[in-house]
Amino acid sequence: MRGPRGTVPARPHGEDTSGTAASFCRSASRSLACGTLGDIRPSFLPILFGAGLVVACAGAPSRRTEPVPDLRVSALVVERLRASGGVSDDEVLGLSARLGLRAVAGASGRALVWGASEVRPLHPERNDWTATDALATILSAGVAPTEVLLVRARLDRTSAEGRQEVAGRSGGAGVGTSAEWIDRARIELIHPSSGRVVVESSADVRVDPFRTEGEGPGPLLDRVLEDALAGLEARWARPPLPALESWRLLGFSGGMGLDGEVRRLAQLRLANPGLGEDEAARLMRRPTGVFIRTAEVTTRLHAGDVVTRIDDAPATPESLDRARQGSREVRLEVDAAGSVRRVRWP
Repeated sequence: MRGPRGTVPARPHGEDTSGTAASFCRSASRSLACGTLGDIRPSFLPILFGAGLVVACAGAPSRRTEPVPDLRVSALVVERLRASGGVSDDEVLGLSARLGLRAVAGASGRALVWGASEVRPLHPERNDWTATDALATILSAGVAPTEVLLVRARLDRTSAEGRQEVAGRSGGAGVGTSAEWIDRARIELIHPSSGRVVVESSADVRVDPFRTEGEGPGPLLDRVLEDALAGLEARWARPPLPALESWRLLGFSGGMGLDGEVRRLAQLRLANPGLGEDEAARLMRRPTGVFIRTAEVTTRLHAGDVVTRIDDAPATPESLDRARQGSREVRLEVDAAGSVRRVRWP
């Protein structure tokens, strides 16, 4: 059934079940649940909220499509997340990595994917091939430019005053204001050869930072990206393949000390859907690269491996998936819990 103005409501997606930002942040999360900030410094509160310390009321995505005759999609180029309204740099880093990981999972086998770390913006306001420097890479990979879509995501955050009941000192109850906000996510699938927005999907979520369960910006973007890719169902150039189960390890960022540890761990969890706090703490000690969650019998990779380089270039989930779909053998550098080995793959 079509909604207002030609939009198509999509089915609701499951809620995020991730916990707090780190095992050593449990006391901080308890303070947040009680409506206090405790010892958590305001400079990195937004990234903690983004990693899961929120409760939210989410709406289903709405989708708009524009027909492009004879369109076949064989590649996606994921741009860096655009954001406004107080979305932190830490969130942009983690969510940009998450978009690439989710695009690989959604398009596995059906299209090659290039991530935000592999392309540079040139004229980001444009909808043609001058928006990024990806065209040369696309041509060198033997992909027809007419079969490529840009994945452009935006997250806008606005304040929304809320009301909540608070306990009084004498045992009574009153009503006070809460610092709620609204996250709005929009994803456009742009055909740079024609400049058309083939699919546009959007949704929003109302966030209460003083509650400890619910959906943050990561699951919101997941739902909107899933809905946007569903709009291409009849346009893929190839049939799907099961995605390689992996996580993206971002490496060192976020500063020193406890603040830096909290920020890095929150970034890691924000970038990787389903990553729990205990495993995230362990993965922080592993090198930057692609962590293999489940081994494939047909490959030389094992569960727990971290692919750090592919043909002497830094490994990403996008480049590993392209190598997996390619016809030529590549050389991987793999960290296996401290020992390094080199393998030919796939």
